[in-house]
Amino acid sequence: MKEHIKIISRRSTLAKIQAKLVGNTIKSKYPKIKIEYSWIKTIGDIDQKLDISSGSSMGLFTSDISKKVISSDNNIAVHSWKDYPILENGYSNIYATINRADMRDILILKDSLKNLKNIRTIKIMTSSPRRRYALNTHLKNLIPLQFKNIEFHDLRGNINTRIEKFLNNDVDGVVVAKAALDRILNSDCNDTIKNNINTCLRKHHWMVLPLSLFPTAPGQGAIGVEVNNKNLEMIDILKTINVIDIFKNVKKEKEIMSKYGGGCSQKIGISIWKKNNITIQSINGKTDANKVLQSFEITERPIKVLEDKTTKKENAFPTNKKEQNIFTRINKNKNNQISKIDNAIIYITRKNTLIKKPRFNASCILWTSGIKSWKASCRSGYWIHGSSDSMGESDIESLFSLIQRKNKIIKLTFQNNKNENSNDINTYELKDPIFPNDIENREEFYWMSSFAYEAAINKFPSIKNKKHACGMGNTYDKLLSLINNKTNLTCYLDYKSWKKNLK
Repeated sequence: MKEHIKIISRRSTLAKIQAKLVGNTIKSKYPKIKIEYSWIKTIGDIDQKLDISSGSSMGLFTSDISKKVISSDNNIAVHSWKDYPILENGYSNIYATINRADMRDILILKDSLKNLKNIRTIKIMTSSPRRRYALNTHLKNLIPLQFKNIEFHDLRGNINTRIEKFLNNDVDGVVVAKAALDRILNSDCNDTIKNNINTCLRKHHWMVLPLSLFPTAPGQGAIGVEVNNKNLEMIDILKTINVIDIFKNVKKEKEIMSKYGGGCSQKIGISIWKKNNITIQSINGKTDANKVLQSFEITERPIKVLEDKTTKKENAFPTNKKEQNIFTRINKNKNNQISKIDNAIIYITRKNTLIKKPRFNASCILWTSGIKSWKASCRSGYWIHGSSDSMGESDIESLFSLIQRKNKIIKLTFQNNKNENSNDINTYELKDPIFPNDIENREEFYWMSSFAYEAAINKFPSIKNKKHACGMGNTYDKLLSLINNKTNLTCYLDYKSWKKNLK
């Protein structure tokens, strides 16, 4: 067993944090190994005039470090995996990763924009062709501000430099990786850097960009540990700390990107992750041949449920919009109660929860359950901070690092007497469910909520042991506790994706 390991990384604050995360992980497995750190400047750090968006930019932040790994049996390197070249150098490679941070990008916009109804041009700082393409495609639907075009400004430097450039220049926005902010804010690093980030997030409007629309660079949020290919003992050590699922997902992201040429010059984002033990893949962008790529899908399940799919569409429920709306909805005016809330995360479950046009305190963070409710909220004039992307309420906890505290979470939802959360505000009531006459003859059911499922089971208990489906979030968790045979329950990205998979 090795007695000494030297970890090499860049000198930036973030790079040092990531290197120490790996060092501490190794130390937890092998407490007798002495860990030493070495910080170096790469050519990408030294030459600030280099174009990092060009096809030749891959390796600018890693190649100098790779040379030191190749030259010594005790050296390993820690990289932001998205910076590591897709093509192997033949002498060393990434052999391990640890837990991945939040993959998503975050867009920070000057708060002064909220005072405008329209503007001709929004100026946003980012050098990434991927980010530029995605913002040009989707931003107009995600903020309540009419604008003609986006003017992009090149941006280089570490996170602190980027934040300072945003604050001190005549621009409206900046895009950075959320993982970088999270890791710095959760660390014991320089207080000045933390204060700059906290001040920026507190004074300006930020938006966590959803992966369904804004998939990121392959490997974003992941840490790659590089080793000499011949250093078998070191490779064996790293195998014991490697998080296999994340490692496979990043390798797959890199593999897909390599089909389009790879590198930072591509206008393509690819993100792969797991939820409810299934693999989800999002791809968005445009190839060099101007082919538009846009997919958001489940690519792998532990059980091959799709191969066993035998239900015909006419034998499923609900099959149309009329069948989806089984309840009579009664809206309630809770504006007075809502207006008194401060320093909270407001979770907007559906677009109709805002039908009475409530006003929110500026200290509140507005978060939607899905993209549809985000877009609808913007059309009503609300500035939204992000969305759970129909993946469930647990996602909200990812905000605590950004706001540096655990804010109370208040959900705008419907009246439900069973297990009602004291923080919930019931902005509407669901009553008098009506089901089709032949519902007991249907073979498979998709439920928008566990409340709808229970209403149906109470009237028609015979359908309980049939096939059921729902979304990825809270409904899935609740139905798992209600359905005896767990193999009868399958989750999908949304109702449309379930309907597509019917026979």
